[in-house]
Amino acid sequence: MQSNNPILNRVETYSDISQPMTVQGAIQKSVLLTVIAAVIGMGLFFYSFATTNFSIAYAAAMVGAIGGLILALIATFKPTTARVLAIPYALFEGAFIGGISVIFQLNYPGVPLQALLATFVTTLVMFGLYRFQIIRATEKFKSVVMSASIAIALVFVVQFVMRLAFGSSIPYIFESNWLGLGFAAFVAVIAALNLILDFDLIESAAAQHAPKAFEWLCGIALLATLVWMYYSFLRLLSLLRGDD
Repeated sequence: MQSNNPILNRVETYSDISQPMTVQGAIQKSVLLTVIAAVIGMGLFFYSFATTNFSIAYAAAMVGAIGGLILALIATFKPTTARVLAIPYALFEGAFIGGISVIFQLNYPGVPLQALLATFVTTLVMFGLYRFQIIRATEKFKSVVMSASIAIALVFVVQFVMRLAFGSSIPYIFESNWLGLGFAAFVAVIAALNLILDFDLIESAAAQHAPKAFEWLCGIALLATLVWMYYSFLRLLSLLRGDD
């Protein structure tokens, strides 16, 4: 059966795989990339407050978001580049989470730490749900989560364009009201459910004897989800403050 995951479908394009990936290898790559991003993020965070140079945080958040997106897209459409792009991707993501954490800390003190704890706990819970097959990555489940993820991405693209071009915002859903809180909670839930897709991607790619480079691609995918979860919790917790 063909998977709904566009990354996994690319396994079929490889006819000669002399050294296939393993689940253990993908986990090791994922941990490495996550640690790199976390170290860069924390370094930038503490540097910004130690020097009160907050302008670097805004620049890092923007550069990290754009750079990470570009590298992730390249790796997705050309998986053989994942081995080369994975470390730079982690550096960009580290710059983003460090910069965005500074921004939220300035406006909502304590929220970054709360979001970090929420991300850590949610990751453990989702892994447990997947490991004990309480949540199964069926094709229907994948289609729903991916469709919701694409829809959310489009909303954020529209929001970004409106902010950049007109200095305005999509009404209600990006404000501190019940609709805004509901949307933020929905985004956080979908981000968390994407972890199930990532866990399934690792196991399925290994079962299909994907090439070794897919270990790095799986690491990129998992890190992207973790960063998205963290940012989603930042938004949700800041809206719960009611100060937005």
